[in-house]
Amino acid sequence: MTALLDELKTIFKGGIATDEKTLLEHSHDASIYELVPQVVLSPLDTHDVQSLVKFVSHHKQLYPGLSITPRSAGTDMSGGALGDSIVISMTKHFNTIHSASHTMLHTQPGVFMRDIDPALLAHDAMLGCVPASRALNTIGGMVANNSAGEQSLRYGNTDKSVREIKAVLADGNEYTFKPLNKKELMVKMAQDTFEGRLYKNVYELIEAHYDVIKNARPKSHKNSMGYNLWSTWDRDSGIFDMTQLLTGSQGTLGVITDIKIAAVPKAKHSGLLLAYLTKTKDLGEIIPLVTRHHPATFEGFDDITFNLGIKYFKMFIKQLGTKEWLKQQTALLGSVAKFKGHLPNIVLMIEFEGETYQEVNDKIIALQSDLQHHHVHVRTEIEGNEELSKPFWEIRRASLTLLRQRIKDKYASAFMDDLAVDPRHVTEFFPLIRKIIRKYKLPTTIAGHFGDGNFHIIPLLDITSPHEQLKLEPAMRELIPIVLKYNGTLAGEHNDGMVRGPWLPAVFGDEVYGIFKEVKQFFDPLLIFNPHKKTDASWDFSMENIRHNKRRNFYK
Repeated sequence: MTALLDELKTIFKGGIATDEKTLLEHSHDASIYELVPQVVLSPLDTHDVQSLVKFVSHHKQLYPGLSITPRSAGTDMSGGALGDSIVISMTKHFNTIHSASHTMLHTQPGVFMRDIDPALLAHDAMLGCVPASRALNTIGGMVANNSAGEQSLRYGNTDKSVREIKAVLADGNEYTFKPLNKKELMVKMAQDTFEGRLYKNVYELIEAHYDVIKNARPKSHKNSMGYNLWSTWDRDSGIFDMTQLLTGSQGTLGVITDIKIAAVPKAKHSGLLLAYLTKTKDLGEIIPLVTRHHPATFEGFDDITFNLGIKYFKMFIKQLGTKEWLKQQTALLGSVAKFKGHLPNIVLMIEFEGETYQEVNDKIIALQSDLQHHHVHVRTEIEGNEELSKPFWEIRRASLTLLRQRIKDKYASAFMDDLAVDPRHVTEFFPLIRKIIRKYKLPTTIAGHFGDGNFHIIPLLDITSPHEQLKLEPAMRELIPIVLKYNGTLAGEHNDGMVRGPWLPAVFGDEVYGIFKEVKQFFDPLLIFNPHKKTDASWDFSMENIRHNKRRNFYK
């Protein structure tokens, strides 16, 4: 590796780090896995990325373990940001917002959402696909994972908003991808270049399996599993859009260097209805009732998360306000936390928006009346503006961080964490999932986007225990047929990575999985981009690299 690094230094202008501290910092994300890279690079510009791709391609035959894993903030929950070879960190230099308006954001991938939010707010705009980790994540990670979040009930996953992507592909060149009409597509396919052959191969592959691909799309409101072929070519509209294929590809097809993504108007007014449930099983009835009222957002979390949020609310002070504000909000949380002498099992956060406070209030009152009429085990509270709603949103957004940092001797183990079905099936689906949780004795927390039928079910385990690890595979094998029965997905927004990549054949079938593998081969014939994710993931490799395994040198 020393000789390779010496050669790399002659062509690479950005940072090159091999110190133990940096390598260990990049060996984890928010998943249950651990992979220590050989080197962490911080490319200075697109030319650096191009030089690196050509360098790896040139040396791949002699060093088969060479690969490139793009990484931004490392908030990925599937292991998608981990690599045992070269990790390229995009946050140090690819962090420029080129422009922001009320309709469009043009940015580099390493920009944090905490910097994008105020840039768009200045234009009374926002992104409609931001995940709960918005204080920590970057826009590049959102595109790579096809993320979604609080507003996804209306705006869907990130793929619905992406308008243009620039990426460095396997030949070491940067290309611009955007929607093409049939005439523009034909021009592209006629070119005898890497790009031209790529368009031709992908188009002909989709055409040859058009109905199979369209039918393979999960029928849930959200999905980030597989490659998004079903949205790449549409015969009816005549639009071929390769951005749809790159979005959600987790760096397995190339390195994204530039993004244009649509912004949406930020509502003038909003208000929140809080509903406290004493019985988790009531979710099956309440979710369809709430969705009939068409809220802007419909989120929730369980009693473990709520209790942690109250107990550790002081951790939010730096980002939320003054000590006096903290005192007021802590008192508010305490006053609404009790229901018949104990914490509610589930806290539902149902937000409405409108042009006036009165419009928002009328919507809230209508739902509150409906809930109280149909469910005697529900208590409701109205938080009539954004300031009053803020502490509950902060608990929801910080839920995973709270669980990871504050549960003694346990780890928030993301392996069945992102199930999604059409909300119409929740009444039947959710009790079946709870049976599996009880069967394998998995202490879990529940949060998520209930309006989308998207549940973040996070088991709290000592993930380093072999006894606990033995539960993972049989639990997944029982989950999959239930998810398929209701045409759902194992990942509404967290993607495949190392945790779900091995299950792609079981979810999509061998034929569609074979099509996914062809896509990977078209883009990445030497297999240099982000190995062990998506189509070359394996359960054995993933299990071998659960946290705290010893480092191995893949260059020997």
